[in-house]
Amino acid sequence: MSPNLEAGDPIRDISEDYRWVFIALLAIVVGAVGGLGAVIFRGLIEFVKTIFFSGLLGHAPSPYFVVLLPIIGGLIVGPIVYSIAPETRGDGIPVIMEAVHKRGGLIRKRVCLFVITAAAITAGSGGSAGREGPIAQIGASFGSAIGQILKLGGGEMRVLATCGVAAGIAGTFNAPMGGAIFSMEVISRRFSASDAVPVLLSAVVGNAVAASFIHPVPDFILPKFVFTTYDLAICFILGPLFGLLAGIWVRAYYVFEDLFTRLPIKNELKPATGGIVAGISGLYLLDYGIMGVGYDGINHVFRTVTPDSSYGLVAFLLLLVAAKVLATSFTVGSGGSGGLFAPTLYLGSMLGAAFGITVYHAFPGMVAAPAAYGLLGMGAFFAGAARAPLTCIVMIPEMASNYSRLPPLIISCILSAAVAQIVLKGGSMYTIRLMRRGIFLDAPQPVLESILIGEAMQRQVTTVTPETTVLDVRDAIAKYNYTGYPVLKDGDLVGMIAFDDVRKVPPEDQAKTLVKDVAVKNVIFARPDQSVKLAMDIMYKNGIGRLPVVASDDSRRLLGIITRTDVIKAYEQRTREMQPMEIREMEGDGGGHER
Repeated sequence: MSPNLEAGDPIRDISEDYRWVFIALLAIVVGAVGGLGAVIFRGLIEFVKTIFFSGLLGHAPSPYFVVLLPIIGGLIVGPIVYSIAPETRGDGIPVIMEAVHKRGGLIRKRVCLFVITAAAITAGSGGSAGREGPIAQIGASFGSAIGQILKLGGGEMRVLATCGVAAGIAGTFNAPMGGAIFSMEVISRRFSASDAVPVLLSAVVGNAVAASFIHPVPDFILPKFVFTTYDLAICFILGPLFGLLAGIWVRAYYVFEDLFTRLPIKNELKPATGGIVAGISGLYLLDYGIMGVGYDGINHVFRTVTPDSSYGLVAFLLLLVAAKVLATSFTVGSGGSGGLFAPTLYLGSMLGAAFGITVYHAFPGMVAAPAAYGLLGMGAFFAGAARAPLTCIVMIPEMASNYSRLPPLIISCILSAAVAQIVLKGGSMYTIRLMRRGIFLDAPQPVLESILIGEAMQRQVTTVTPETTVLDVRDAIAKYNYTGYPVLKDGDLVGMIAFDDVRKVPPEDQAKTLVKDVAVKNVIFARPDQSVKLAMDIMYKNGIGRLPVVASDDSRRLLGIITRTDVIKAYEQRTREMQPMEIREMEGDGGGHER
């Protein structure tokens, strides 16, 4: 016999009490790295921006050279996002959501490096894209990497990936509660109270680490105002209106993304083509946030919009909105690496300021300053586009260190999200891409379909070789009580032998009959990223009780084995995790299932 033993799952080898402490400690580590990643990524964007704008543009023979900057950036990014790491293409939030909900939190380890590179070049060269999506992806990929290294289950990897998102967002906006709620409301969508604790830990640690290196808030000059009863009443108009506008923005973005999908040019050249609009905008609107992340443009609005602002400024703000919509849709929709978070905040602030000027002139002296509506518009617009009202309600006052804005924000954000849900038919700017691929995160999901084979399989596998005798296999069945064994030759899976195969050989011939003579060579196998429901369906269809689990990229490399009993244990474990902590305590069930 040749045992092929792999390390077990550390998280399964400790009790439920210590599991909570273990995950909390890992969450702190993920939070520190997520916050540090936000700092490094922001620094890298500034470094790339210096190269393009101070270096290339500073030595260019003509200011018209600014048009070429995002095009050059797109030429560099194209091969990365289309050939090397497709996960970095476009906004990274849907990638994280799919990993958390459909792949047990599994994200390729190399994604972090390529996201940092591609997104920094996209934004630093002047492409209209946000940095929050890539920062979230950086944190999530690190959390997932820790889970993979420690061979944690899918439940734990999901939590750690979500922790990484919380740390990155919190570190960027100096908003630990906002970062935590964003990761739970947008990414995980269904979360237990016990799992919220490590997410909050990560957010606080990520914010603290980022704040020790940089001032995390994106330099918003947030307007100060005291809301009136009239402001609250107007928010009942602002909320639904901005929900409608947010739905239009999301629909428009996907129209342009579809156009680039069908564009008959080489994929690697599409991000360069998408940079044209941002480049042209730089000729006339260089100081208004159309190129790059756009926070300088938001800052400009908050600084310049006053009660004396005229309707001419309203027209200019609407021009900026149109330019930003086109620039972002071209940059990110063409495949450039970057997020929609910051552009959506930009659009909301411009529309909000335009709305505020209009309202101020319509009701002079009765409402707050027009710039205040830029802040309300920012929250309401993002709440509608991302279906994240709680995130905006918490994050914006947290960023401003002033909770007097809560009442108008609550009204605006909730009504906006409600209207946008109707306009987008239950989707959001993050989920529509998944819905088009048949992935519906809010649809009820059978428990077995939510568990990956990699979570439930046994990693400690006893194997035999083709030269092992059938008698030895019979003895192994009696000793280990396993009724089936993978057959390995030079480390490659070449067959399976089960009890039924052994008993077909007469007892007097078993000592001289070799495994290679009776083993099943046409092996039916499973992969770790498939669901246990599929494993059960395969076993039922073929009348077998176990499946070898092979690597996703190599059907001959054995990773483990899964049996019907393993599936049942995984089902019981998952249903326990889905129960509220209070029920677990009342039942007095503090121990985990053993493999």
